[in-house]
Amino acid sequence: MRPDLSWTRQHAFRWALVVFVVALGLRLFIVSSVHPNPRDGRYDDSVWYDTTARHLAAGDGYVFDPTVWKTATGDRIYPNDDALTPTALWPPGYSLTLAAVYKLTGNSILAGRLLNALFGALTAALVYLIARKLFDPAAGVIAGFTLAFLPGHALFTTVLLSETYFGFLLTLLLAVSVYFVFGRSRPNLLIIFALGALTAFAGYVRGEFLAYGGFLAVLLIFHLRLRAILPLLALAAGAALVVTPWTVRNRIQLGETIVGTTGSGRVMFQGHNDLTDGGPSLEAFYRLEEHYKGLSLKEIELKANRDGAKQAREWAMDHKLEELRLIPKRMYRLFRSDESGVTWVQGNRPWFGPDGADRLIKFSSAVFYGLIALALASWPLWWKTRDTRKWAVFGIVPFYMIVFGVLFIGDPRYHYALYFPIVIFAAPALAAIGRITADNFRSISGGRSLGSILRTYGTPAP
Repeated sequence: MRPDLSWTRQHAFRWALVVFVVALGLRLFIVSSVHPNPRDGRYDDSVWYDTTARHLAAGDGYVFDPTVWKTATGDRIYPNDDALTPTALWPPGYSLTLAAVYKLTGNSILAGRLLNALFGALTAALVYLIARKLFDPAAGVIAGFTLAFLPGHALFTTVLLSETYFGFLLTLLLAVSVYFVFGRSRPNLLIIFALGALTAFAGYVRGEFLAYGGFLAVLLIFHLRLRAILPLLALAAGAALVVTPWTVRNRIQLGETIVGTTGSGRVMFQGHNDLTDGGPSLEAFYRLEEHYKGLSLKEIELKANRDGAKQAREWAMDHKLEELRLIPKRMYRLFRSDESGVTWVQGNRPWFGPDGADRLIKFSSAVFYGLIALALASWPLWWKTRDTRKWAVFGIVPFYMIVFGVLFIGDPRYHYALYFPIVIFAAPALAAIGRITADNFRSISGGRSLGSILRTYGTPAP
């Protein structure tokens, strides 16, 4: 008996495939042209992901390796520490996934970048499917191709950071929500269980996202009312399936019950202290740790997390007016440009010259702000207060504005998750512009297509 392949001939599948192929082609080109190396002595987050993935692949566990952290001059930051220590400083999701690739490929950085390219292309196809479901096929195609060519999203592909993988998980989560949960009066409990697990795992790729499960729970109550009890239990059970092993591991290896990460306290302190300007601060980071000299790296990690969170809360309670003043500063830093795709490619081994990088940042920022403007301008086309499917997608925006505009610190890198709702909600405006343009053309051409006119009169002379 032959398998039923009729679904491959459906309109949605064909367009999703086209978007995927185009997005993949562009990302493969970027990967082949620009390839920053986390092993070249740089000091950035890609060093963490590469190193922890290599140790996981080697069977060492999720550990902190002090030997790889060096200053721009090549001097070691931890010259007297060589031992690997268990860590929960950053979420382990991307490192675990990258470790599986490293295990199969002998720690190949190229394989890691190709994995990013695959995830980035799949994300564009998922964005197409989401926008198609929420609006119409034209909006879906426009949203998919817009993300495929979005500079910030495409450039992150070549850097071994968690953004590209997280973007895939986030859009997969949104697609499941839109198609199988909030679009139905009686969603399947097994699917909601999987949604809970997926949300928690996405939170272990980007730590702040763990809290998004709470928003989904509220949305389930709004959507199902009294029928939400069992779905809420299924959502919680799915999340517990992912959260429990990590929490137990931390209890055993670190001696503390840590559900999230030990890095959250440090980040909170950076955003809530006397010298903060609302953005990242290595000075605050080192100031927090200066009291722990002589302790082991594991003890420093745990104490900095506890004390950083405590001091941040106390400072915020004692400086309420200053906290209010800091919110617009953090928001400004969150949206000041769309530079991160360029700056993280540059690192301390620049791939673009200063002028080229500056032009690329300006272009990327112009596209980003233009999409925001289109999304805002087209709100009458998509704003439906009772449509929980659209709320599941739109909720990403206020969630991230609260997390990084109020709780933590603002930085252009942290608006990465906003690419997806912005592109999806800008698509109806772009589709409307396309329809208006097409209608006007038909009215002045007597209903004839452009191809018909060109065949009759020929192409315009140069």
